[in-house]
Amino acid sequence: MEAQLIRPARIHTVVVLLCTVLFSLASATAQNVIDGTAADGSLYEIVTPAIWNHQLVLYAHGIVDPQEPIALPSDSGFTEFRDALVQQGFAVAYSSYASNGFAIKEGAADTDHLRSLFASKVGEPAKTFLVGVSLGGAIVVDLAERFPKKYDGALPMCGLIGGSPLEIEYVGNSRVLFDYFFPGVIPGTLLHTPLLPYDPNSATPNVGLAVAAALITGLNPQASPTLPTLQLADTLGLEAATPTEVITGLIEVLGFDVRFVNDVLVRTDLASPYDNRFIRYSGSLDDKALNAGVERVTGTEQGFEYLFRYYQPTGRVRIPTVTLHTTRDPLVPYWHEQIYHALAARRHSDGLLVQQSVNRFGHCAFQSSEVVHAFSGLVGWVDYGIKPSGGDVTAP
Repeated sequence: MEAQLIRPARIHTVVVLLCTVLFSLASATAQNVIDGTAADGSLYEIVTPAIWNHQLVLYAHGIVDPQEPIALPSDSGFTEFRDALVQQGFAVAYSSYASNGFAIKEGAADTDHLRSLFASKVGEPAKTFLVGVSLGGAIVVDLAERFPKKYDGALPMCGLIGGSPLEIEYVGNSRVLFDYFFPGVIPGTLLHTPLLPYDPNSATPNVGLAVAAALITGLNPQASPTLPTLQLADTLGLEAATPTEVITGLIEVLGFDVRFVNDVLVRTDLASPYDNRFIRYSGSLDDKALNAGVERVTGTEQGFEYLFRYYQPTGRVRIPTVTLHTTRDPLVPYWHEQIYHALAARRHSDGLLVQQSVNRFGHCAFQSSEVVHAFSGLVGWVDYGIKPSGGDVTAP
């Protein structure tokens, strides 16, 4: 299997920081591990400390390439994060989900099932926390909104918590706009893209390498006087502070189109979940020509129904929820946070929502202390009623 650009969301965690910053509970270095396979074929693992504090953390991982084998979470830094929680007395459980790809449906069902599975094999927890990254962030919000009596606190990080419809619209826009500014670089069209290798760091020619080369050339004023890469970034609304961030961000979001669009279409039974017929794009040097020439795609009721079901948040925040998001996230933009806050405010439930931001580029590009701050704040809120502060929590 060739290396791919899109990988599970990353949490860069330093065990020492977790050990010193988390609540001073009795340390338990010994672990008991229970592995198994659920009825739907998903893999699960439960890790408990020798001295359990009767609190359970359910972890929902990020998106995995559909062509990869089903496996337990391999998010960068996850093992260290899990072990540090166990050392502080928390039990941790997680699932592979029954399928890879845009698996919000399967991820929510399998993560929710973990709680009853844990109760049958270990015991009923006094408190249960939901922690999810990227796609897992949407899963966490879904479960927290639907089953508030089962769970006590939620921490969605870098999640598409503004909803699947807007996220699919965003990544779809990136593709049709790229095809307008760089025609022919990616084979096919948005809804008819062949599944091809996508690795911009490979020496072997592939679509990812071609995309990177086109974007770099599009930032060279001598080779491309109109700077189509900047036009693309501005039209898409990409948040980036440097040319490197522009190129890196566009490479990442376009990788989703190449590697995941077919998976999404399989889930909708080939019904289009994207519609840009009425979108008027702006930010280019000639918006009139852009809107006349960009590919127009018609959505379907069936496609949108799937996205709204898996998943469009309601904004009913019924348990303490802390969110964490980088301000310049190219794959799941920060505006997801603003949309979710608006939904919660409309429901008058934003009092149970604390949103923390990290002023940095990258998808789930958190430092360990930022993750510690968010999780410990959530636990303190749930266990002791001490509501954490929102806003910028960027580590020095």
